[in-house]
Amino acid sequence: MNAASNGATGSDGGTLPSIEAEAISRLRLLTAVSVLTEIALPAAEAVFSTRPDWTAIKVESIWCAVTLVLFGATWHQSFIRIWKPASLLFATVLIVSTGILSTKGDSPAPFMFLLVLLPVGGAILPWKTRWHCGLCALCLLSGLTFATRFHWQDHLVISGLPAMIASMLGCHFISVALTRQRNRINAYLQALEQSEGKFRKIFETSGSLIAIYSISDSHIVDVNPAWEKTLGYSRDEVLGRLPGDLELIPAGDHFVRWVSSLKTGDAGIEQVPVVFRGRQGTLVHCIYSWSTLELNHQDCVLVIGQDVTTRVQAEEELRHNRELLVNQERLKAVGELASGIAHDLNNSLNALRLWLEVLCADPSVTSRHENALQLISRIVRDASATIGRLQDFARRRHDRPVESVDLNAIIGESVQMAKSTLEEKNLLLGKSIQVELELPRLPLVVGDPSELRQLILNLLLNAQDAMPGGGTIRISGHVEQEVIAVRVEDEGYGIPQEHLSRIFEPFFSTKGEHGTGLGLSIAYAAMARIGGSISAVNRAERGAMFTLNFPIAYPVPIRNTQQDADEIQPLRVMVTDDDANNREAFKTFLESRGHTVIATSSGAQTLEKLIDEKLLVDVVLCDLGMPLMNGWEVARRVKSLQMPPFFLLVTGWAAEIPPNHPDRDLVDAVIAKPVDLQALNQLLADISLAKFTPGKRTEQSGFRSWQRPR
Repeated sequence: MNAASNGATGSDGGTLPSIEAEAISRLRLLTAVSVLTEIALPAAEAVFSTRPDWTAIKVESIWCAVTLVLFGATWHQSFIRIWKPASLLFATVLIVSTGILSTKGDSPAPFMFLLVLLPVGGAILPWKTRWHCGLCALCLLSGLTFATRFHWQDHLVISGLPAMIASMLGCHFISVALTRQRNRINAYLQALEQSEGKFRKIFETSGSLIAIYSISDSHIVDVNPAWEKTLGYSRDEVLGRLPGDLELIPAGDHFVRWVSSLKTGDAGIEQVPVVFRGRQGTLVHCIYSWSTLELNHQDCVLVIGQDVTTRVQAEEELRHNRELLVNQERLKAVGELASGIAHDLNNSLNALRLWLEVLCADPSVTSRHENALQLISRIVRDASATIGRLQDFARRRHDRPVESVDLNAIIGESVQMAKSTLEEKNLLLGKSIQVELELPRLPLVVGDPSELRQLILNLLLNAQDAMPGGGTIRISGHVEQEVIAVRVEDEGYGIPQEHLSRIFEPFFSTKGEHGTGLGLSIAYAAMARIGGSISAVNRAERGAMFTLNFPIAYPVPIRNTQQDADEIQPLRVMVTDDDANNREAFKTFLESRGHTVIATSSGAQTLEKLIDEKLLVDVVLCDLGMPLMNGWEVARRVKSLQMPPFFLLVTGWAAEIPPNHPDRDLVDAVIAKPVDLQALNQLLADISLAKFTPGKRTEQSGFRSWQRPR
């Protein structure tokens, strides 16, 4: 039996001694004690006895010498391979030398003592049974052989031989029992070693997160490499520490109480979800099972976790995509509804604006109702801006504002509008909210003033909601690389990291039932429409920061529109609109400007007059949304004429037509309802100039550049 087969790994990780190593240790201890005895006894007899037994002294001297040789041999490395034959040789030398000296000195005492002692001493060694039988047979054979040389009547011989036989039998039975017990122990230790080896191999190579915790105090006893790799901690860093010290588990106290409540034999095979926090703060989603065990005489719990972070992220992404799909469908439905409402309202506002212009052209009316007419005009403009925001909400607008806006004034007005809510109302509620402006003089930007005011006001109110205990809102700005950056910062609780990428989505809100999820969505669409952007981050100190990037508005040469309008030659204009109010309003307005107007209520009627009746007109103002034949189809047929008139598409959906719409090439301009009358007059002046000044080509800011088709 070799050392590998006899050794075993203990529960503490150390290796138990093999049978050979155990035998050598016992031999070394036995020979050391024997040497001391074999020196002390003869010396005492020689000194204190009046008649020393010199035969016994000689025998014990031989014992001492041979024992010293055996003691020295036990320290040699190769002795582990020959300890059994060496022990028998040692016994043989002792028996033969003692027997010879005992027969010569006629004193059987040392010899008989040795024969009785050797089997007993041999029982100390971890012999196999056959080797112990060999020792007993050696003693029996030598005893009978040398006993014939003694006087049989000697009481030492008479009593020594039975004692020797009894010693042999007793020691043999003990050796057999010890050998059986040792074999059982060795088999158990080998099985334990194999089991522990398998466990250690599984523990080290498993892809699952495995950790062992002490039940008594919940500290970490051991972790496997997969646990180290996933959570970012090394084994040496975590051994002996509590999960709460490392902030591994958000609900650390609950985990400690759970571990402390376990008893030996408990186990949990159900898949329990838990979230760990790694070294870098990353969240690791796991499902785990557990079982209790005893390790190094200590009750522990083995926790085996499966990393399901990827699956959780995939499920969250799928849920997010489903939510986006639902929101997109909802937004699409709302957008279609908003688009229809916007179209109808724009039609009504257009007719109202045209009739107002007709009334304003009458001196008798303006002299009596000038203020009222101006008020109504302002109401129409504001209503038109409101409809634009409705289209922004549905993200269907593609037009871009052309008005230059003073951003300092817009922000100042927004702060003033919110001041009563931010400062005075909150002061009554026992909290203080202040707004600090740190704005240099900023260049002009392109945008809609009312739209930008609403955007800034919305950010201020959001900042207020994020600071339930009060604080300061700071608005700062600077110009960097042709971009104006305005920052709105608060001292609130910030935006959850997992929500940062979603706050500009329609219908997404962190306020629960108190929010609609539309404010930031509308702000995002408004900034995109002017060529800018809006983004959000959490401040390192505390709170959130929104950054708005505005493109700088460069001055555009202003044309003398009044002079151009005065130069308009009367034109023959065909107005096509299925809405009677708009058709009549257009007709009256254009006739008041000296133009000849032919009104039609459908595309078919327009084509009939132009193609069948060969009616000559200079300009066609055609609505887009008409039954049976829409404005694009009318334009396509009109442009196929040999000398087609200028074609102006007039629609309440103008803001929703993208600049790269393929049908835009069919028309000379797209005009939004309600019509900007100053721009319409300028456009008609350009057409008049092109008609009566051959080869002349003009452009008007706000409309598509055009040239009369050839």
